[in-house]
Amino acid sequence: MDVGLFCAYQLPDTPPKVGFEWDMQVMRWIEEYGFTESWFSEHYTVGYERWPSPELHVAAAARETTTLRLGTAANLVPYHNPVALAYRLMALDHMTDGRLMVGLGAGAYPTDAQLFGTDTGEMNHEMLQEGAEIIKAIWNADGPLKIDGEYFSVDIPELDEDKVLGGHWKPLTPGGPRTALVGFSPRSSSLRAGGARGDIPMSICFSVDYLRGHWEVYEEGARQAGRTPDRKDWRVVRDVWVADTDEAALELALSSTLQTTYDNWVIPQNIRALRYMFGDEIDLTAEYFARERWVVGSPDTVIEKLRQDQEASGGYGTLLTYNHDFHAQPEAYRRHLELLGTVVAPALKEFGTGA
Repeated sequence: MDVGLFCAYQLPDTPPKVGFEWDMQVMRWIEEYGFTESWFSEHYTVGYERWPSPELHVAAAARETTTLRLGTAANLVPYHNPVALAYRLMALDHMTDGRLMVGLGAGAYPTDAQLFGTDTGEMNHEMLQEGAEIIKAIWNADGPLKIDGEYFSVDIPELDEDKVLGGHWKPLTPGGPRTALVGFSPRSSSLRAGGARGDIPMSICFSVDYLRGHWEVYEEGARQAGRTPDRKDWRVVRDVWVADTDEAALELALSSTLQTTYDNWVIPQNIRALRYMFGDEIDLTAEYFARERWVVGSPDTVIEKLRQDQEASGGYGTLLTYNHDFHAQPEAYRRHLELLGTVVAPALKEFGTGA
């Protein structure tokens, strides 16, 4: 099992420049500590998840690192011209020397949709499907290409004799960067569709109880499309907190940063799904998750808990833990990353392929 980072959250009162520099410092740390990848989210109207361009973070992080793989999670296709997005991502594939991975999404927040004049329901999902097909067609085009869709179109001109004007761009990675799809709900239909397309499966995990079902639907989609899925591709996103002792790890998990982010944002925004998962009788707070649901403890404790996760899920290839805004308390967070990358991950290298 490898470990990586999922960068989404930042405290709303952190100045953007401060938040950006914090993220870049974290990138330098995680590469030093043996993390294999980092993903960056995209939102426009969300105070706790405010970065509007994961490509900018990827480009900056590529200059701070040399081996770390970098992903967008996700580019919200309805809020882009997919032609422009396809070309930016091809350029980024070259700039990162093939380290780029690309998540494509529909967008979930009504305020983002309002900003762009779309609808987070059926319209956005139709735009995602059409836009994603155009992006991949551009990445695979060997000559002129013309597509007229309901929402988007593309018309790549033929390359002239001097090879100056026309469709001269190609991705560095043949066929374009590997794409990823995120699933959250039990037996996610999105993961089933991702399996059929061969996308990287990425599970948002509030409860390990649903992980096995995530793989089952992904595998069903893949096999129905004639694909052979590989558990090494599976990313599982969840909060993991490590310190030198169990007590210090719990103190970190109960920090004001996490309580503010979860009690004011993550839990209220996902309350219906969380109630479905955990029932109405539980007081859903950051403290509940820190004490009962997150993986929290010393390296030995965390290693054992993650081994249990692997057994419960059948095995996954990469753990992605969330990046959080500890710029005002950097040392405990740095130590958490160091222990996760240099102690926990090596102890779990034999896990993740599944049975």
